[in-house]
Amino acid sequence: MSKEITKQQQITGWVVFDWANSAYNLVIVSTVFPIIFKAFVPDGSEFIGITFKSSDSLYTYAMCFSYLIISIITPILSGIADYGGYKKRYMQFFSTIGAIACASLFLFDPDHQWIGICGVIIASIGFSGSLVFYNGFLSEIVPKKLHDKVSAKGFSYGYLGSSILLILVILLDRSKELFGVLNDKDPIIFRVGFILVGIWWFGWARWTFSVLPKGKKTDVPKKEMMAKGFEELKQVWYQLKQLPRLKRFLSAFFIIDLGVQTIVIIAPLFAIKVFGMEGGELVPLVLIMQFLGIAGAFLFSKVSKKYGNVTGLIGPSIVYTLVCIIACFATQKWMVYLIAAMIGFAMGGIQSLFRSTYSKLLPVTKDHASFFSFFDITEKIAIVFGLFIYAGVEVIASGMEDGFAERLGVATLGFFFVVGLLLLRRLSKFKSLEPNVEDIELIDG
Repeated sequence: MSKEITKQQQITGWVVFDWANSAYNLVIVSTVFPIIFKAFVPDGSEFIGITFKSSDSLYTYAMCFSYLIISIITPILSGIADYGGYKKRYMQFFSTIGAIACASLFLFDPDHQWIGICGVIIASIGFSGSLVFYNGFLSEIVPKKLHDKVSAKGFSYGYLGSSILLILVILLDRSKELFGVLNDKDPIIFRVGFILVGIWWFGWARWTFSVLPKGKKTDVPKKEMMAKGFEELKQVWYQLKQLPRLKRFLSAFFIIDLGVQTIVIIAPLFAIKVFGMEGGELVPLVLIMQFLGIAGAFLFSKVSKKYGNVTGLIGPSIVYTLVCIIACFATQKWMVYLIAAMIGFAMGGIQSLFRSTYSKLLPVTKDHASFFSFFDITEKIAIVFGLFIYAGVEVIASGMEDGFAERLGVATLGFFFVVGLLLLRRLSKFKSLEPNVEDIELIDG
């Protein structure tokens, strides 16, 4: 049956996974869950014996913990995936537990705060864990010359699909009287939305798993497979020292993605805390980000095609730097919409280009999973650092006037974008970001 599946069907299935799992990013991370979390978990709440002065800090540290866990287990799983032929199976496993965790958030309420905290941690692990193997398929099934285009298409499908689901949840909430819900402040429909996210993610992902290729098993014993992941990462680290393009790219990626991913996670909490935004006001903000993200993905893909990937990455990085500056001094609500538009536009371009640029820089090798495992671990560690730094700044400055701690945290992220831009400029000296003959010989030799 697998022999009848064409490359085009595999690519389409790969793109559809962005359509499937992006519902988690939009509904759980960016809009509905942060709103409900703020309502159900007040400042001063206690979790695992620790009292958190700010519920924002509790949420941030919970997300930070989830990325730390995935950073630790990724090397083990990548080794088993490579040598056991389990790449698709593990991608499916993490995708499924992520979808189930999203649906479980329906049970989250003020009396069961632990369900919300544990559920969002497991959902984050499921989402991030599936992406480790998902990104590895890009180099395996897509021709190198199409990486930018296909990567941008995937993110665009993700923005569109998740927006459709969010709009559906909003429409259901606006029609809650039809379901017998008479209290306007009752978030029951939004909680039902968590179940819809799980169904959406799980259902559409079936398409992806029906067409992606199966891995080839080797004769390596299972006990050795676990150690192989760490050995491969050591090999990748060693090879990076002799691959200046890839090494400098990853340095810039780490610093910039630290800021990008942290902003994605803390943006709704920032809008609520600093600007007093309410749930109904956050939805149009996020939809603006989503649809401008589609435009940004395609625009910066074309920029990279005409002027090169470095220029394509510098553009959205500058936009993010401006976002941090504006957020530090903005005082009026209309400026939040400007910030949202800028974030969405830049996010669509930078995420797809980071993924495709890395895949284009990889030397010719059969070991795609190890290189992408290294890439994903770099991203997850960057997120851990970003969230930890932001939450730390927030805690240290928590005694200042309202909003100051959050603005100081964003200013700190702005500093990282400036450093990232300087690192990207160092890449400009390379005329091409394609792997050269020496790179190929190094890996194959």
